Amino acid sequence: MIIGAGLAGLRAAGLLAGHGHDVTVLEASGRVGGRVDTDVVDGFRCDRGFQLLNPGYPEARRALDLAALDLHAWGRGVAVRDAAGLEVLADPSRHPARLLGLLRGTISMADLKAAYLWTQLSRDGTRTLKSSIDAAGFSAPLRRVIERFFEGVVGDRNLQVSAPFARQLAWYFAKGSPSLPSQGMTAIAHQLAEPVMHRVRFEHRATSLERDGARWVVHTEAGTTHDADAVVVAAGPRASATLVGQEAPPMHSLTTWWFATRRRPSDLTFLHVDVRDGAALTNASVVSNVCPSYAPAGQHLVQATAAGDHGLDDDAARHQAADMMRVADPDWRLLVRHDIHDALPVIAPGETPLSSSLLGVVVAGDTAEASIQGAMASGAAAARAVDAGRAGRDHA
Repeated sequence: MIIGAGLAGLRAAGLLAGHGHDVTVLEASGRVGGRVDTDVVDGFRCDRGFQLLNPGYPEARRALDLAALDLHAWGRGVAVRDAAGLEVLADPSRHPARLLGLLRGTISMADLKAAYLWTQLSRDGTRTLKSSIDAAGFSAPLRRVIERFFEGVVGDRNLQVSAPFARQLAWYFAKGSPSLPSQGMTAIAHQLAEPVMHRVRFEHRATSLERDGARWVVHTEAGTTHDADAVVVAAGPRASATLVGQEAPPMHSLTTWWFATRRRPSDLTFLHVDVRDGAALTNASVVSNVCPSYAPAGQHLVQATAAGDHGLDDDAARHQAADMMRVADPDWRLLVRHDIHDALPVIAPGETPLSSSLLGVVVAGDTAEASIQGAMASGAAAARAVDAGRAGRDHA
């Protein structure tokens, strides 16, 4: 039995079904994907929050048919808005034409030494990302860029996440170029769901677990019951914690605005960050420059994202994003605003991932590694645990 048809639950279900288990997936909503979804608004694909798939994720390579997703890669770098204007910092191995600008701008030779030092400091599990950046000795301009970039990646304006977790994310960025599927991020969930879709029971919200002899009984909000030898709880951090009787983990929030425009604001395929004092937005970008299928022909799609308690209304977000791209008087039309209160689990030093002490109940989800990689890898680990439990029962 799998509770939850998010990425973790779907990955576990696919593996267990492939291993011969009789799998049923209970999903509280009417769709698959959990926190990964895409709204289609007036022909624009607006992911529920700004999300990316890094093909460098090990579990993505194992679990997904990346070619079938028709991935479109972002530029390897960032466009930095500061008081002097707009500067692109890009990986010269992928964007050689930007090498001279890279060396003449924000990054100094001392920053290369600081980057190496950070990779060493960030191995320390007691350090936060903020403290590791402080200790590495980056120059002030580059430090602000790094902080702004990671703010959006981890959803934490104060960068209190675990330094080793941030280091792992940086390694993924080095291995692969974050990308978008041509049909939106929801395509990831639907690809995972395809082999097990007939096993998913939608609108079945699990409310409690009960032991009945050697089996588990899952009770639902509708009053139905389902029994199983083993249960994988992958209902999202808060719901999963409730089901296994643990305290709900803390979560970070994100807000993403999606705007339509007929005038291309920028031709860059890079994420824009604003390092000026008082900037409330975490990042912005012209998504349709990266993946044209996200917008109807002749139109363009812009996303703007802010972490935590940003205090922005829709008009302020529009103008800050436009100013980040050096666009005056934007004629951008708001398509949808996504306020995602439980966007990412807090991965802080000493934070214990959600788990279960109940025999035959395994928790899956991204509370150990807040990413698509973490979600799918936890689903695979849960499947292995269930397989091991069956092997133990068979030999008992």
